[in-house]
This record gives sequence, C-alpha cells and structure tokens, in this order.
Amino acid sequence: MSILSLLLYVLAALHLLIGVPAMLAPGFVRTRLPPRYAEAVGERRQWRGFGMGVNSVGISLLVIASALGS
Repeated sequence: MSILSLLLYVLAALHLLIGVPAMLAPGFVRTRLPPRYAEAVGERRQWRGFGMGVNSVGISLLVIASALGS
C-alpha cells in the first residue's frame, strides 16, 4: 500500500465520518453547531443534501484508494 492510497483512505474516512451523521440526523447535527455555521447550510433538507454530497466524495475517494492499492 502506497502512502498516497493510505492518505486517500484517511480522507475518505474523514468524509464519511462527517457526511453520514449530516445525512441521517440533520436536525441533531444542526443543533450541535454554532448558529452561524448552522445557518450557513440552511434547513434540514439542505443539510441532508450536504451529507449526501460529502458521502459521495468519501465513496469516490475509497474507490480511487482501492484501485491504487491493488
């Protein structure tokens, strides 16, 4: 496993760690953040979309890292 693939795995894990809670429990995540950050993204539906976007980046990074690792 190269250093690049390891770095991509770490970045993918970070994206999934952030994206899954934002997608599955947007209200909980929104209430835990300071108001200025919560208002920057918007309402629950927009938070769910934000979580899906972050997850898609994480999944893409996993695919790329696994292709580089093999």
